[in-house]
Order: sequence, then C-alpha cells, then structure tokens
Amino acid sequence: MNVVCPSGHESHTADYCDQCGAPITPSPSVAPPAGSTDPAPAPPDAAADNDEVETSTSARQEPCPQCGAQRTGDDRFCEGCGYDFAAPPGNGPAAAAAWELVASADRAQFDKLAPQGLEFPPDYVERRYPLTDDEVKIGRTHEPAEAPDINLSGAPEDPAISHMHAVLERQNDGSYKLRDLGSTNGTTMNDDPTPVSADVGAPLVDGDRIRIGAWTMLTLHRTGSS
Repeated sequence: MNVVCPSGHESHTADYCDQCGAPITPSPSVAPPAGSTDPAPAPPDAAADNDEVETSTSARQEPCPQCGAQRTGDDRFCEGCGYDFAAPPGNGPAAAAAWELVASADRAQFDKLAPQGLEFPPDYVERRYPLTDDEVKIGRTHEPAEAPDINLSGAPEDPAISHMHAVLERQNDGSYKLRDLGSTNGTTMNDDPTPVSADVGAPLVDGDRIRIGAWTMLTLHRTGSS
C-alpha cells in the first residue's frame, strides 16, 4: 500500500518517502491544554530534508577535477585517471597519480594462443616496473644500446615479444595511453581481442591488463600520488 509524504509524493515505504527522503510518520507530540488556541506544531520541513539528502549525495559523487569522471561513492581515487580526492586542493602535481606495471605469466593467454614449440613458464616471478617517465617503451632485447625502458628479456623469456613492442604515453591528467609500435604479434587489452592501434592508442585506467607475446600480461596499478 502506498502512502503520501508531506511533499505529495507516493511512497512505498511508510516511515520515510522513497522519493524525497522526507519523514512520513510525524514524531509524537504533546497535546495542548484544554481550551488552548495555540496552533499545532508545523510538520518537519521536507524540502530542507530533501536538500540535505541531495547535498550529501552530491558531495559523495563529485566529478573528478582532472578528467571529469563521476566519483563512485566514497572512493578515494578516480577510476578514470587515478586522481586522489583526499589530496589537499591546489597541490598541482602532488595530486597526480603514480603508477607501476607488473609483469606476470598468464596461463589462460598461453592456452588460448597455443603457440607451437613453446612451453609455459610455471615458475615465472612477477616483475615490477615503476612508471616515472612521460614515455615508457616496452620490449625485449639483449642489446643495451637499444634496450627499451621496460626490457622483458631474461629467463624465462617470452620470445613472442618484439624488440620494441609497445609504448606508454603520459597524458595531461597524469594517466597513460597505450600504443602498439608495429609489433609482430600485436598488443591487446583486458579480454578484448581487438589489437591496440599504433596511431590512436588506448587510454589506460587502474587495473587494466596489457597482453603481449605468448604469455606475458602487464597489469597497471595506481600506487599513490607522485
């Protein structure tokens, strides 16, 4: 059964309006003395209560000042660019995100590609690479003079990674964009089989998984403020 709140909304709940949040059942009040002509107490200001609810919700869902993405609940970091909502305002670069790339061996990726003549490395130890430059090249080479910024050579080595495979480019908001560098076997993201282009590239957010080679997965993590 529906009830009507003080603001005229039909509500499925009888205590507080499920449309505006106004209380429906008034608090018990003391009856005036016999013969008293004092007016009855005014009902609670539903409009004011509604304003408070909307203000509270708005404060929790303020847009990110760097990329404009809507904040989710009370999340501290922006899902779009990693901006720290708890950082003091006006700190400029101090509020920018700091990132790292974690390399691991993905068995599902290896089984899906089923590369002939290769064996999956069961004892692959994760490798962590802090991202500090505006441009970070990823690849595999044994030539120091031509080594990329993130060099994935060394046992166990994924031979399906090109010498200069992909590059991360820092954006104005502190996040990174991924581009392929014309690699032999391509670059994909997450579970999308569509290769990342060399021209347009793809924006990255915290938790994105970059897949290259026969088994290599590079996971982007936000580590804090730089």
